Amino acid sequence: MKKGRDVIVRTGENIYKRKDGRWEARFIYQVDAEGKSKYRSVYGKSRQIAKDKREALKLKFMMGEVCTSPVIVFRELAKNWLNNTKLRIKESTYSRYCNQVEKHILPHFGKYQASKISTELIEKFVERLGASKQDGGFGLSPKTVEDILIIIKSMFRFGKCHAHLELHRIKIKKDYKRPRTLPKLAQAKLNQHLLHDPNNEKAGILLGQLMGVRLGEICALQWKDFDLDAGTVHIERTVQRIQVSPEGNNGKKTKVVTTSAKSENSIRDLDIPSPLTAILRKMKMNPDCYLLTGSTKLMEPRSLHNHFKKCLEQSGAGDYNFHCLRHTFATKYIERGYDVKSLSEILGHSNVKITLERYVHSSNELKRNNIEELSGAFLFYSPSELPSRQYAQAL
Repeated sequence: MKKGRDVIVRTGENIYKRKDGRWEARFIYQVDAEGKSKYRSVYGKSRQIAKDKREALKLKFMMGEVCTSPVIVFRELAKNWLNNTKLRIKESTYSRYCNQVEKHILPHFGKYQASKISTELIEKFVERLGASKQDGGFGLSPKTVEDILIIIKSMFRFGKCHAHLELHRIKIKKDYKRPRTLPKLAQAKLNQHLLHDPNNEKAGILLGQLMGVRLGEICALQWKDFDLDAGTVHIERTVQRIQVSPEGNNGKKTKVVTTSAKSENSIRDLDIPSPLTAILRKMKMNPDCYLLTGSTKLMEPRSLHNHFKKCLEQSGAGDYNFHCLRHTFATKYIERGYDVKSLSEILGHSNVKITLERYVHSSNELKRNNIEELSGAFLFYSPSELPSRQYAQAL
């Protein structure tokens, strides 16, 4: 306790009783370019009323309902945005945002006033993020650069100080890289290995191979998620390793978390192929046990990925990452002539466009067969199918 203006106040609360009898509560709402704190005051007939008013106004600043001053330092804007965003997103997403803000955005823009950051400045920053390290850049992927730009745009919208920017004109150049899929021989070798003396980890890999289930989703599966009588599995959770502050985490920079599935569409029920159902029946355990470990302790994605790599090595199938199984499943599904809409639902996508753009890639063999079939349609019309003049021209 210490002596306030004319009453005893609690240290650090910044609440005082004024000489006119009213209570005043203050808080910092921005920091200017020189690092000087700017305060906002509210008043009430009692300490509690003033305190409640202050908390309500602070919340409005956090939610972006009060226009941020154009002289606010970008670092303070970023802090307010993160505090606001944390209330609405998953822990894993918040961790990714914090990492991008601390590692890339604040080192470049932290000391600027928000109103002094121009479209050209952001454009140069984005270019540097994508430039190679040999050229003085960071060498980030187009997807990562795009994610960082989305964060910056969201911050300025939140602070309501984006009127001077034209961020819509900044485009990220994307280099198309065809995702890898397992060739037929590699699939045959891997499947032979997985089906020989199957165990829990192999069963998990088969879920990715035969059903396109994501790595983190497989790690989160417990036996209570399976209905082997109906031959189905319910997917609603995923496991991730996220970055965290070492403080309060025993000095560790990362931790494993189980969260809800990637999106609302990722929560789904899938049919299990009969051969895999038969394998799962032989190893079914307590409902609270995890599929991969057979115990109440989960396996993190990195460990399952290592098991997958070991299976590839032992089978002689080659070197691929786990996500190649998902690409391969989607591509084979389309090659068989099955509809894209059902594939999109199986993969847990929000719309068919994502499925087509990210996962569906025709094999060279399929394209060759299609060309052969189409050429036959062009070159081998009979005279009865075309007028004689058109038939002569076709020949």
